[in-house]
Amino acid sequence: MSMIEINERDSEIERRLGEKISDCFSGGELRRRELRLTEEEARRAARLYPVTVRPLGQSWYEIVFQGAEQHAI
Repeated sequence: MSMIEINERDSEIERRLGEKISDCFSGGELRRRELRLTEEEARRAARLYPVTVRPLGQSWYEIVFQGAEQHAI
């Protein structure tokens, strides 16, 4: 696989991940959600967004945006 193909694949993975997170957190009232992600998506989310990612088991992850830890949900 060439570097261009790898970059295109990575861009597509990140685009889909962004859509998942955007769809799940639209409205903005809650900053904590449980999402079904691949392990790679979970790692990327932790790297790309200001979130804490905690595995819950069976491909489920808790995603908490920074600042949400101080607020009861």
